[in-house]
Amino acid sequence: MQHDEDLLDQLTADHQAVLVRFSELSGLPSGDRRRKELADLVTDQLVRHTRAEEQHLYPLARDRLADGPAVVERELADHRAVEALLGELRPTRAGGPRFDRLVAQLAEEVTRHAAEEENRLFPAVRAVTTEDELRLLAARARETKEDSSGRPRHQPPAERPADRLPPPERPLMERLRDFLTPGGPR
Repeated sequence: MQHDEDLLDQLTADHQAVLVRFSELSGLPSGDRRRKELADLVTDQLVRHTRAEEQHLYPLARDRLADGPAVVERELADHRAVEALLGELRPTRAGGPRFDRLVAQLAEEVTRHAAEEENRLFPAVRAVTTEDELRLLAARARETKEDSSGRPRHQPPAERPADRLPPPERPLMERLRDFLTPGGPR
């Protein structure tokens, strides 16, 4: 990614990178373990991208476009739909029809959303924003993406944390002593 690009160029490059990942995913046979790895990579890329859009592009569009609030609400609704799919996809095991269906739905939704942004929103924003503003916002968006966890919002961890409590069949005092001893139970 170039550091002299503007925000809209950066977001367009993000769209293209995700679409390439979807193409790679579709080229792998169902059940291939690399499908899950690619799906996780797509999830990371999409979450970071949507956070950058929501923090840097959408406020600008809301403030500067005549129909900005309505446009931004539609874009945010698309993001919520994508995040819901990502939330379902993350814990789903690769190899089954549900995983393949979710990946196909996600690819369709993201492709439609990206095309709509690139054909309508980006040109409208470019028309009401200076190149210097867009370059500054690109730098801020890069920072947002770097600082983002890449995890969909409101999603529980994929795995439950390990339980450090000793088994309940031992006497209470023994369990408490073991729990409070550094290193956990003996």
